[in-house]
Amino acid sequence: MKKITIILIAFLGITTITQAQCFREGTLAAVDDPVDYPVEGTAFLRFETDGTKQVIFADDFATVQGIELRVFLTTTERLNQGGTELQVTTEPLQDDNGGQDMNDPITGMKTFDVPDSVNLSDFSYIIIQCVQADVLWGRATLGDNEGADCAALAIEESPFDTMDITPNPMKDQFSITGLTTQDNTITIYDVVGKQVHTQQNITNQTIYVPSLKAGIYIMTISSGNQKTTRKLIIQ
Repeated sequence: MKKITIILIAFLGITTITQAQCFREGTLAAVDDPVDYPVEGTAFLRFETDGTKQVIFADDFATVQGIELRVFLTTTERLNQGGTELQVTTEPLQDDNGGQDMNDPITGMKTFDVPDSVNLSDFSYIIIQCVQADVLWGRATLGDNEGADCAALAIEESPFDTMDITPNPMKDQFSITGLTTQDNTITIYDVVGKQVHTQQNITNQTIYVPSLKAGIYIMTISSGNQKTTRKLIIQ
């Protein structure tokens, strides 16, 4: 009987997702400490025709409790890297016993409401952050729009869908091609989140960055109220 109940719960969780009107999906994984703080499961940013917008952890979600776990939508791989961040939890995640006991697991489907102003293309990642300990607990990279009713929801296409950055890795310059809008703005940050370069009125062109030292950088490209993030490697 217990086995049948588990299968039914899993089926209902999958059905909930397949009935989504339009969504972006990613796989959750631990980041800073996968051994002590494992994270697994499927995450979605889902829109429905009735106006409901939610971040959803599917029924396969599982992790362990941390010190005040919060869920964010972000444009960068980590918080505080100069990108756009939106906290979608109003309270810390509760464990299976309804508390925050560090010895208790957190499993099963979770849903979090998203503001009406959010577009499907606004964010690239769903992040679980252990706020007090400042640990990136888990992260899912969101994929492309899926669902039969994306057109009916008038999902705005991203101007960055066809964008390409070459070469990458680079030396002191790179080219941006495939942008579908004019007058974009780029901002480059180092690995600690310090802004090191910004440039406005970008179209499809070559960008020169001779002052940047070898290393890894994060670049945001914004167009109106839309934004995307790319990693740059300078040799």
